[in-house]
Amino acid sequence: MKTSLPVALLVLAYCARADQTINVTGDAEIKVPPDQVVLSLGVEVHSKDLAEARRENDRRVLAVKAAASKSGVQDKDIQTDFIEMGIAYQSDGITPQYYYTRKSIVVVLRDVSRMEVALSAAVDAGATHIHGVSFETTKLREYRDQARTMAVKAATEKAHDMAKAAGLQVIGGPTNIYSANYGGRSWYGSGWGGGHSGMYAQNVNYVANSGGGAEPGQGTIALGRISVTASVSMQFQIQ
Repeated sequence: MKTSLPVALLVLAYCARADQTINVTGDAEIKVPPDQVVLSLGVEVHSKDLAEARRENDRRVLAVKAAASKSGVQDKDIQTDFIEMGIAYQSDGITPQYYYTRKSIVVVLRDVSRMEVALSAAVDAGATHIHGVSFETTKLREYRDQARTMAVKAATEKAHDMAKAAGLQVIGGPTNIYSANYGGRSWYGSGWGGGHSGMYAQNVNYVANSGGGAEPGQGTIALGRISVTASVSMQFQIQ
Protein backbone atom coordinates (compact mmCIF):
# COMPACT_ATOMS: atom_id res chain seq x y z
CA MET A 1 0.00 0.00 0.00
CA LYS A 2 2.91 2.35 0.66
CA THR A 3 4.10 2.12 -2.97
CA SER A 4 0.71 2.33 -4.66
CA LEU A 5 0.35 6.10 -4.30
CA PRO A 6 3.68 7.02 -5.98
CA VAL A 7 2.93 4.58 -8.80
CA ALA A 8 -0.51 6.09 -9.31
CA LEU A 9 0.92 9.60 -9.37
CA LEU A 10 3.55 8.49 -11.88
CA VAL A 11 0.88 7.06 -14.15
CA LEU A 12 -1.18 10.25 -13.91
CA ALA A 13 1.86 12.37 -14.69
CA TYR A 14 2.65 10.23 -17.71
CA CYS A 15 -0.93 10.49 -18.99
CA ALA A 16 -0.88 14.25 -18.54
CA ARG A 17 2.28 14.51 -20.60
CA ALA A 18 0.91 12.18 -23.27
CA ASP A 19 -2.20 14.35 -23.60
CA GLN A 20 -0.20 17.43 -24.59
CA THR A 21 -0.69 17.96 -28.30
CA ILE A 22 -0.25 20.64 -30.91
CA ASN A 23 -2.50 21.10 -33.94
CA VAL A 24 -1.13 22.77 -37.06
CA THR A 25 -2.09 23.34 -40.69
CA GLY A 26 0.12 23.36 -43.73
CA ASP A 27 -0.67 24.99 -47.07
CA ALA A 28 1.03 24.74 -50.43
CA GLU A 29 0.50 26.23 -53.88
CA ILE A 30 1.80 25.23 -57.31
CA LYS A 31 1.40 27.50 -60.33
CA VAL A 32 1.16 25.63 -63.63
CA PRO A 33 0.34 26.55 -67.23
CA PRO A 34 -3.17 25.61 -68.44
CA ASP A 35 -3.37 23.00 -71.18
CA GLN A 36 -7.09 23.24 -71.96
CA VAL A 37 -9.86 25.79 -71.71
CA VAL A 38 -13.61 25.31 -71.25
CA LEU A 39 -15.87 27.85 -72.96
CA SER A 40 -19.49 28.14 -71.84
CA LEU A 41 -21.45 29.94 -74.58
CA GLY A 42 -25.08 30.90 -74.94
CA VAL A 43 -27.42 31.47 -77.88
CA GLU A 44 -30.57 33.50 -77.24
CA VAL A 45 -33.19 34.37 -79.87
CA HIS A 46 -36.31 36.57 -79.57
CA SER A 47 -39.23 36.37 -81.97
CA LYS A 48 -42.95 37.10 -82.15
CA ASP A 49 -43.38 33.51 -83.33
CA LEU A 50 -42.21 30.59 -81.15
CA ALA A 51 -41.53 28.29 -84.10
CA GLU A 52 -39.38 30.95 -85.72
CA ALA A 53 -37.47 31.48 -82.47
CA ARG A 54 -36.77 27.75 -82.27
CA ARG A 55 -35.63 27.51 -85.89
CA GLU A 56 -33.31 30.50 -85.62
CA ASN A 57 -31.84 29.24 -82.35
CA ASP A 58 -31.19 25.82 -83.86
CA ARG A 59 -29.56 27.42 -86.90
CA ARG A 60 -27.25 29.50 -84.73
CA VAL A 61 -26.35 26.59 -82.46
CA LEU A 62 -25.39 24.46 -85.47
CA ALA A 63 -23.31 27.35 -86.80
CA VAL A 64 -21.52 27.74 -83.46
CA LYS A 65 -20.78 24.01 -83.37
CA ALA A 66 -19.45 24.15 -86.91
CA ALA A 67 -17.24 27.11 -86.01
CA ALA A 68 -15.88 25.20 -83.01
CA SER A 69 -15.09 22.21 -85.20
CA LYS A 70 -13.24 24.47 -87.64
CA SER A 71 -11.22 25.75 -84.69
CA GLY A 72 -9.99 22.22 -84.00
CA VAL A 73 -12.51 21.14 -81.37
CA GLN A 74 -13.50 17.47 -81.53
CA ASP A 75 -17.19 16.53 -81.63
CA LYS A 76 -16.94 14.80 -78.24
CA ASP A 77 -15.80 18.11 -76.73
CA ILE A 78 -18.92 20.03 -77.83
CA GLN A 79 -22.05 19.63 -75.75
CA THR A 80 -25.41 21.35 -75.31
CA ASP A 81 -25.61 22.20 -71.62
CA PHE A 82 -28.96 23.98 -71.14
CA ILE A 83 -32.20 24.51 -73.07
CA GLU A 84 -35.02 26.92 -72.26
CA MET A 85 -38.05 28.34 -74.03
CA GLY A 86 -40.37 30.98 -72.65
CA ILE A 87 -42.49 34.03 -73.20
CA ALA A 88 -41.78 37.62 -72.16
CA TYR A 89 -44.68 39.86 -71.29
CA GLN A 90 -45.16 43.59 -71.52
CA SER A 91 -45.28 45.74 -68.40
CA ASP A 92 -48.91 44.79 -67.72
CA GLY A 93 -47.82 41.19 -67.14
CA ILE A 94 -50.56 39.91 -69.45
CA THR A 95 -49.82 40.97 -73.02
CA PRO A 96 -47.15 38.80 -74.71
CA GLN A 97 -44.15 40.78 -75.98
CA TYR A 98 -42.07 38.03 -77.60
CA TYR A 99 -41.04 34.38 -77.33
CA TYR A 100 -37.48 33.48 -76.47
CA THR A 101 -35.33 30.37 -76.84
CA ARG A 102 -32.04 29.82 -75.04
CA LYS A 103 -29.36 27.16 -75.36
CA SER A 104 -25.97 26.88 -73.71
CA ILE A 105 -23.07 25.17 -75.45
CA VAL A 106 -19.97 23.94 -73.63
CA VAL A 107 -16.78 23.66 -75.68
CA VAL A 108 -13.57 22.06 -74.43
CA LEU A 109 -10.61 23.44 -76.36
CA ARG A 110 -7.47 21.36 -75.90
CA ASP A 111 -5.21 23.80 -77.73
CA VAL A 112 -5.26 26.85 -75.47
CA SER A 113 -3.32 28.93 -78.00
CA ARG A 114 -6.45 28.93 -80.20
CA MET A 115 -8.79 30.10 -77.46
CA GLU A 116 -9.24 33.66 -78.71
CA VAL A 117 -9.72 32.51 -82.31
CA ALA A 118 -12.28 29.91 -81.26
CA LEU A 119 -14.15 32.40 -79.08
CA SER A 120 -14.31 35.01 -81.83
CA ALA A 121 -15.47 32.41 -84.36
CA ALA A 122 -18.26 31.27 -82.03
CA VAL A 123 -19.50 34.82 -81.53
CA ASP A 124 -19.36 35.52 -85.26
CA ALA A 125 -21.35 32.32 -85.87
CA GLY A 126 -24.20 33.39 -83.60
CA ALA A 127 -23.30 32.98 -79.93
CA THR A 128 -24.92 35.85 -78.01
CA HIS A 129 -23.49 35.22 -74.53
CA ILE A 130 -20.16 34.17 -73.04
CA HIS A 131 -21.16 32.62 -69.72
CA GLY A 132 -17.71 31.53 -68.64
CA VAL A 133 -14.11 30.83 -69.61
CA SER A 134 -12.31 28.29 -67.42
CA PHE A 135 -8.60 27.58 -67.78
CA GLU A 136 -7.65 24.07 -66.66
CA THR A 137 -4.86 21.53 -66.42
CA THR A 138 -5.37 17.89 -67.34
CA LYS A 139 -2.65 16.98 -64.83
CA LEU A 140 -4.64 18.22 -61.84
CA ARG A 141 -4.25 14.98 -59.86
CA GLU A 142 -0.47 14.99 -60.34
CA TYR A 143 -0.15 18.61 -59.24
CA ARG A 144 -2.49 18.11 -56.28
CA ASP A 145 -0.33 15.21 -55.08
CA GLN A 146 2.74 17.45 -55.29
CA ALA A 147 0.99 20.27 -53.46
CA ARG A 148 -0.24 17.90 -50.73
CA THR A 149 3.29 16.57 -50.15
CA MET A 150 4.54 20.14 -49.83
CA ALA A 151 1.68 20.95 -47.42
CA VAL A 152 2.57 17.98 -45.17
CA LYS A 153 6.18 19.13 -45.04
CA ALA A 154 5.10 22.68 -44.23
CA ALA A 155 2.82 21.48 -41.40
CA THR A 156 5.56 19.28 -39.91
CA GLU A 157 8.08 22.10 -39.94
CA LYS A 158 5.52 24.46 -38.40
CA ALA A 159 4.83 22.01 -35.55
CA HIS A 160 8.52 21.70 -34.70
CA ASP A 161 9.09 25.45 -34.93
CA MET A 162 6.11 26.30 -32.73
CA ALA A 163 7.03 23.70 -30.12
CA LYS A 164 10.61 24.92 -30.02
CA ALA A 165 9.49 28.54 -29.62
CA ALA A 166 7.42 27.46 -26.62
CA GLY A 167 10.29 25.57 -25.04
CA LEU A 168 8.84 22.17 -25.93
CA GLN A 169 9.58 19.46 -28.46
CA VAL A 170 7.59 17.24 -30.80
CA ILE A 171 7.47 13.53 -29.93
CA GLY A 172 7.56 11.22 -32.93
CA GLY A 173 5.38 11.58 -36.00
CA PRO A 174 1.86 12.95 -36.36
CA THR A 175 -0.98 11.25 -34.50
CA ASN A 176 -3.69 12.56 -36.85
CA ILE A 177 -3.72 13.94 -40.39
CA TYR A 178 -6.62 15.58 -42.18
CA SER A 179 -6.34 16.57 -45.83
CA ALA A 180 -8.36 19.11 -47.80
CA ASN A 181 -7.77 20.25 -51.37
CA TYR A 182 -8.90 23.79 -52.01
CA GLY A 183 -10.88 24.29 -55.16
CA GLY A 184 -11.99 20.80 -56.06
CA ARG A 185 -14.73 21.12 -58.68
CA SER A 186 -17.55 23.55 -59.36
CA TRP A 187 -20.08 24.41 -62.05
CA TYR A 188 -18.52 26.03 -65.06
CA GLY A 189 -21.91 27.32 -66.22
CA SER A 190 -22.66 30.69 -64.70
CA GLY A 191 -25.46 31.73 -67.03
CA TRP A 192 -29.11 30.74 -67.43
CA GLY A 193 -28.83 27.34 -65.77
CA GLY A 194 -25.14 26.57 -65.53
CA GLY A 195 -24.29 23.10 -64.35
CA HIS A 196 -27.72 21.58 -65.02
CA SER A 197 -26.04 18.78 -66.94
CA GLY A 198 -24.15 17.75 -63.84
CA MET A 199 -20.80 18.44 -65.43
CA TYR A 200 -18.14 20.20 -63.42
CA ALA A 201 -14.93 22.11 -63.96
CA GLN A 202 -11.88 22.59 -61.84
CA ASN A 203 -12.16 25.45 -59.44
CA VAL A 204 -8.66 26.85 -59.78
CA ASN A 205 -7.51 30.44 -59.72
CA TYR A 206 -6.54 32.04 -63.02
CA VAL A 207 -3.75 34.58 -62.86
CA ALA A 208 -3.43 36.72 -65.99
CA ASN A 209 -0.12 38.15 -67.10
CA SER A 210 0.04 41.91 -67.30
CA GLY A 211 2.08 44.44 -69.18
CA GLY A 212 3.35 44.49 -72.72
CA GLY A 213 1.42 44.30 -75.96
CA ALA A 214 0.83 41.12 -77.87
CA GLU A 215 2.87 40.33 -80.94
CA PRO A 216 0.95 40.38 -84.24
CA GLY A 217 -1.03 37.18 -84.72
CA GLN A 218 -0.69 36.14 -81.09
CA GLY A 219 -3.97 37.59 -79.83
CA THR A 220 -4.48 39.86 -76.85
CA ILE A 221 -5.16 37.36 -74.03
CA ALA A 222 -2.21 36.31 -71.88
CA LEU A 223 -2.65 32.77 -70.59
CA GLY A 224 -0.71 33.21 -67.35
CA ARG A 225 -0.76 30.38 -64.79
CA ILE A 226 -3.39 28.54 -62.78
CA SER A 227 -2.93 27.90 -59.10
CA VAL A 228 -3.35 24.38 -57.66
CA THR A 229 -3.45 24.36 -53.85
CA ALA A 230 -3.62 21.82 -51.03
CA SER A 231 -4.10 22.09 -47.29
CA VAL A 232 -3.52 19.59 -44.47
CA SER A 233 -4.20 19.64 -40.73
CA MET A 234 -1.94 17.56 -38.47
CA GLN A 235 -1.69 16.78 -34.77
CA PHE A 236 1.52 16.00 -32.89
CA GLN A 237 2.36 15.03 -29.33
CA ILE A 238 4.67 17.42 -27.50
CA GLN A 239 6.52 17.50 -24.21
